[in-house]
Amino acid sequence: MGRTGWLLVLVVLLVVAGASVGHLLGRRGDTRELTGVIGSQMTAFFADPAVRQALADHGVRLRLDPAGSRRMADLDLGGYDFAFPGSAPAAAEITRRRPAVGAPVAVFTSPLAVASFTPVVDLLQTAGLARRVTGGHWTLDLKAFVAANQRGLRWDQIPGNATFPVRQAVLVATTRPADSNSAALFAALLNQVTGGDLAAVTKAFADQGAVDTTTGEPFESWLRRGKDFAPLLLIYEAQFLERYPAPGAGADRIVLYPAPTILSEHTVVPFTTAGADLAHLLATDPQLQRLAAAHGFRTAGAPGAPGVVALGATDTIPSPDEPTLHALLAALEERLT
Repeated sequence: MGRTGWLLVLVVLLVVAGASVGHLLGRRGDTRELTGVIGSQMTAFFADPAVRQALADHGVRLRLDPAGSRRMADLDLGGYDFAFPGSAPAAAEITRRRPAVGAPVAVFTSPLAVASFTPVVDLLQTAGLARRVTGGHWTLDLKAFVAANQRGLRWDQIPGNATFPVRQAVLVATTRPADSNSAALFAALLNQVTGGDLAAVTKAFADQGAVDTTTGEPFESWLRRGKDFAPLLLIYEAQFLERYPAPGAGADRIVLYPAPTILSEHTVVPFTTAGADLAHLLATDPQLQRLAAAHGFRTAGAPGAPGVVALGATDTIPSPDEPTLHALLAALEERLT
């Protein structure tokens, strides 16, 4: 994505204060401007005036470009102090193109989730694709979902469906795996539950037609248009909790968790010393950690939003390493084009 047109300028005015962590990026009274490229799902966090003020207290002003996490590695990264993709594999791909100054830093996490509506989830339960688990949250059985997609299940074929009787395939709307981290990790999940059945994984994406390239775009469309846009939409949990932080806050809008899901580690790749200092600040500053949690992210240094679901070891699988994910996405892209 070009820096012209998509440029998001976050201007932060310096406030001289005795911050506990100190001015990591300049002398007290100085302001240092850093440039970075970030996943679209983090745009609202960095646009938050409270976040800008917290950064200002450390002498930081940011100029940010949003982009799909998988596409960042293909950008001209020469002018950036850091990149901030949505996962460790995407960060590893970026470091292959431009070496990091120090190690990449995982700042916060968010599991993959599916945004939907109560009447739609009730239909999924009828079809044997979703269930409510201990703790009250909903899960989407990925193995059953792939099997339903393979046999061409449509919404109007679910018994007793009077709420959404459309002649459309039951599928999860996603972004493009080659561009977007959320779709890439969803492909990894489908590959895991199908035992590496690339044809089945391909069908789950091919049936969607044209898709967006960043996770933020379809979520905004879903918020505006609801089921008419997508009855099931792949998102990060943080996107939903940022809008609806408490259980029930979204009325009939609810979130499901793929079973299994992946905890996506949002990771800063620093290209300069200042970028490395910023990564450390984001990962350790108590105020920034609290603000990240308020935006729905899971952090090590602050309690999560009220709607955060406890996920056990059996609810998730590890993110694949970058070579494995790269090979899967290359094979998938070849079939999709």
